[in-house]
Formats: sequence, structure tokens, C-alpha cells
Amino acid sequence: MDITRTPTGAMDPRDALVARLTRSGHLLSPAVIDAFRATERHRFLPGVDREAAYAEEAVPIKHDGTGAMISCISAPSIVATQLEQLGAQPGHRVLEAGAATGYNAALLGRLVAPGGHVWTIDVDPDLVHGARQRLAGAGAANVTVVLGDGAAGLREHAPFDRVQFTVGAGDVPTGVLDQLAPGGRFVLPMRIRGSVSRSFAFERDGDTWRTVSSEMATFVPMREGALDDVRTLVRMAGEGDVHLETFGEQDVDRDAIRTVLGQPPAGAWTGVKFRRGAPFEWLYLYLACVLPNGLSRMPGSRPGFVPHFAWGSMAALDESSLAYLTIREGEDDAGRFWEIGVIGHGPRAARLAEQVVTEIRAWETGWGNTGPAPSFRMAVAGAREHLTAADPRFVVDKVHSRLVVDWPRTA
Repeated sequence: MDITRTPTGAMDPRDALVARLTRSGHLLSPAVIDAFRATERHRFLPGVDREAAYAEEAVPIKHDGTGAMISCISAPSIVATQLEQLGAQPGHRVLEAGAATGYNAALLGRLVAPGGHVWTIDVDPDLVHGARQRLAGAGAANVTVVLGDGAAGLREHAPFDRVQFTVGAGDVPTGVLDQLAPGGRFVLPMRIRGSVSRSFAFERDGDTWRTVSSEMATFVPMREGALDDVRTLVRMAGEGDVHLETFGEQDVDRDAIRTVLGQPPAGAWTGVKFRRGAPFEWLYLYLACVLPNGLSRMPGSRPGFVPHFAWGSMAALDESSLAYLTIREGEDDAGRFWEIGVIGHGPRAARLAEQVVTEIRAWETGWGNTGPAPSFRMAVAGAREHLTAADPRFVVDKVHSRLVVDWPRTA
């Protein structure tokens, strides 16, 4: 009898999930594969249909008074990616910031057994209570759920061999760094500028830190703690449901910009062509570094809004103006392509659109999708001033840290 099949002959959802994530390259190591196969994701998602629990979707579990999502279970591919980045081993002591329903902590508990222990922390008493119940029901005896601020860590249980943040940060939570054991690893989803975020796996390199892994990922931002990452959603006026993500470091007039999509557009095509399967992550990273306000997510739809993806677009901001990415399809001797364009709205629409077009062309010429991937270094406190880059645009200064992108040109 095939134990991976249900009585109807369909593959068990956990086995189907493992097969899918293995094929896609998100699951790599035998230990993480076994943890995924052994952990029942649906038991950590109350009220969610069993089949839906294993779909490639984030599942919201809490909203604020405005209806905005403030906690969720990440899509399975993101969970897998972070666990592969973390590299937790049997016997490790692990701190997780962002307990949610306890699903990721349950996976961690399996990875550090035997002999290891996981502490998972969350700011919401109801989430802490629910995670405790579900983890106890799953028999995760080596996981402790704590009410508190993940940005502060848990000094009383330090040092930790691994620290994992499953919530987004706008800066490095420096108080946690000295709670990491020698040779430890710290996984943090951090915004670079605007909405562009990556999950960084940092290890110490003398007085600074270097990445051993970096993957594009977006997480619900931290809140109600020492390192809140305040995100303000601007609902765009007029038809449709388009909204704009904005953050504290961006120079934007939120009252004025909400009406700009009703103003005449100014746009241009770049001549830069993406082929099937080409990633947008490196273009996003480049624009996040070189544009003063980075890029902001602008999801939704409305008449006249022609974003580069079905979910919406990424937009550059300049006070009361914005310029978002669009695409048009074509075919040449090399086959099918999608050319990137830029559409601006607002009093500085033409100038901002041209600035973004110029930078996209510069990225294609100097970096593009064919060159080596960048690596990253990070420093805090006094070590920041010693961390430099050949191109100063690839130095991103934050309140508590400095991030440097080491990205060799291809030409």
C-alpha cells in the first residue's frame, strides 16, 4: 500500500508540498525535507481548509482595526527558504522572533532535536496563547513560547546558535546580535529602501557581518516593540483598489500623492527586454539602492493602471509624484520578450519617469541579469564607518546599521 496516498488515490498534501518545493529548489537539505513531511501545517491554521493550508499562499491570521494584515503564516516556499538559510542543527539553541501560530517553531523543533531547544517570541498575547496550545498538541516539547519583543531578544536564555526573524525589519535589531553564540547565524528579513526587502543570513566577519545567503522576500513588519517598522498604506483616490506602501524614510507627500493617478500620465519605454523566467529581483535591488526613495509596492487594479504584474507594480516616489513599472510584450529573433516601461503621474511625472528609465538602462548595461549576483556586508555601532563600497550608491545607511552591496559590474 502506498502510504503517501489518501484513500481516494490522491497524494497526501504534505507529500505533495514536499514534492513541489523539492522540484522548485526551495527544499534542499534532507533534514528540512523531513521536517516538512512530518509537520502537519493544517493543524497550525485553524479554520483553514486542509487543502488550502498546503497551497503556495501566505495565510493571514490577524488584522488590525483598519483591516490591514498584521500577522500571517508565510507561504510554504518562504518558510522553506528561511529554514534552509538558517541551517539549524541537532543540539542547537534557537531564538525565533515572530511566533504567529507556531508552525515555523514546530519545524525548528524537529530540526534541533535531539538535544536542542527553540524559544519563539511574539508581541500578541492571543497569538502566544494559540501557539502554545498548538505546539503542545503537536508534541513539540522542546519549544517554548514567550510573550515579548523579538527585537530585544531573550537575554536570559542566550547565547543562541541561530536567530531567525519571521517578521520584517527596517533596520538591524542590534540588541540581539550580542546574544548570538560564536560561529552563530542570524537570519533577518530587512527592507533595503522602500518596499524592497531581502532575507539575509548573516555571520560574523571580524567586527562586521557578511551574508552567507540572501533571498528576495517580504514579511509583515515588526510592531509594538523597540524596532517598529512603520508602514503607511496610502489608498489611491478614484476607482479601483490601488494602494501604495510607504515607509518613514521616504520623502513623500501622502495627502497629495493619493490623487495623482487621476492626473495625466507621462511615460517612456526603456528598450530593456526581459525573457521568460528572468528575475526582477536584481532590477528591484538596483533601483532600491540608486533611487532616493527606493521602490514602493503598489498593488491593486483600476481603469488606466497598467502595472507590470497582475498583482500590481513597483513605483518610484518623489514627494507628490510617482512613476511605476509597466511592460509590453513582443517578439524578436531571440523569441518572446517583455519590454519594461515607466509611467509617471504628478507634478514631476516626466522628470521622475525619465530618471527611472535612465537607471533601468544603466542597470542593464552595467549589471543586468547575466552578471554575478551581489553579496552583502553589514556593520553596527562604530564599525559602520569602516564599511565602504566602490560605488557609494551601494551603501545604505540606517539608524542603527550600515548595509553595503558588493556588486561587480559586468561592463
